[in-house]
Amino acid sequence: MSVSPAMLVVIVSLISFSANAFDLNGAWTTDESNCAKIFVMKDKKLTMTRNADAFGGGFIVEANQMRGQAKACKITSRKEEGSILNLIASCSTDVAVLGTQQITAKIEDDNRLTRIFPSFPEMGTTYYRCKF
Repeated sequence: MSVSPAMLVVIVSLISFSANAFDLNGAWTTDESNCAKIFVMKDKKLTMTRNADAFGGGFIVEANQMRGQAKACKITSRKEEGSILNLIASCSTDVAVLGTQQITAKIEDDNRLTRIFPSFPEMGTTYYRCKF
């Protein structure tokens, strides 16, 4: 049985907005003490500063859109298994389409997650949600 693209969008939307789903929305950085140096509000929209990478960088998630200093991604699939969050995202930069990427993270708590790399479990990057 094949699923039409329209039906797939409906399914992903239902999964993404279930009552128990982890709220990924917000600004995330590797060093929460630098939130004000990495993110700013401009015209009621959260953006990254020009030199955000000098302070550890990060990313912003709004609904199914994820963006960093150099690339933007559309989250096309989301699956939570216990404390593990798996995302499939279609990413691009201003000059190139990067294609589909898999992002896996361990949810530590409501404001902390660790990106994990299944092929290298000893490596990981912890991100903290900035409060604005």
